[in-house]
Amino acid sequence: MTGAPAGNGGLAAGLRHAVSAALWLATFKLLADHGWRLIPLSLAGKLSMQAYLTLVMLVTTAVGLGASWLLLRDPPAELGLRRPRPGALAWTALLALPAYVAASYLAIYVALPTLLEELTRSGRQVVQQQTGEFGRTLVQAPLPTLLLWAVVVTPVAEELLFRGAWWSLFARAGRALARRDAAPSSEALPSGVLEPSLVLKVAASARRWFAEGGLATLASALVFAAMHAGMPGGLGIVRVVAAFGLGLATGVARHATGGLAAPILLHVLYNFVSLGTTRRWWVSETFPMKLGVPTLATAAAGGSLLLAVALWLVLRRRSAR
Repeated sequence: MTGAPAGNGGLAAGLRHAVSAALWLATFKLLADHGWRLIPLSLAGKLSMQAYLTLVMLVTTAVGLGASWLLLRDPPAELGLRRPRPGALAWTALLALPAYVAASYLAIYVALPTLLEELTRSGRQVVQQQTGEFGRTLVQAPLPTLLLWAVVVTPVAEELLFRGAWWSLFARAGRALARRDAAPSSEALPSGVLEPSLVLKVAASARRWFAEGGLATLASALVFAAMHAGMPGGLGIVRVVAAFGLGLATGVARHATGGLAAPILLHVLYNFVSLGTTRRWWVSETFPMKLGVPTLATAAAGGSLLLAVALWLVLRRRSAR
């Protein structure tokens, strides 16, 4: 708007962004819960759960991208659609497995009291039944369609929504708060009152991190976890906490790289390892499960993390030279 104050223009852009993100999320939630009502019964009876959810993801993404292109000033920039750097993708690939193991152990740790209580009260079979159709799908569904849904369509669709639309919306809010706090104030302390110290430097760095993307990472991870609620009992807690851990990891990837390629790659690898765990691809007598996580995955995650640290040290030494 020519001649409009910058603040008003920024507010209008932020409101359009919020409408776009909310419409995208609402479409996903409504179609996931009630979209089957729109499908003819003759077709609905032939659709498997993964086929139905794939259809939901595709329609939701089409609606969300359409709303973004209609309402946002620069949709590719806001959604993080930029060319990835090969180095960033390599780091992401190395850190995906450690992220999966960390999120899985955190989820089990948080849910363990509830799981133990349920096992004592109802037995193992009742606890496993809580996974319902979703759990049976992961174990029994045909592998090609399952891989298409879980490892291809879902990571792309969810990252466009949560680390694209919602992450950038929260990042916009974080920048606005930082600008407001940085505005001159008659109540500000005069220079020289506070001596420079390590504590102040850490506080300033943390504040800058939150303003530039840390707030967006935390908030989008919370929304992402909330959208994975619905499964009852301890296994439901595992699912929500693991989703929060994945949301944090992909949010950090978005923050660090500025684009969606790294979060999508991390999500793809995470879902692939998770699917393999459910189908016990990584489980054997030599490498059994421990607290719901394959010991083979834990060992591989340790090696991947060491390789990432070694690569970082090498690159740092070369940069110093």
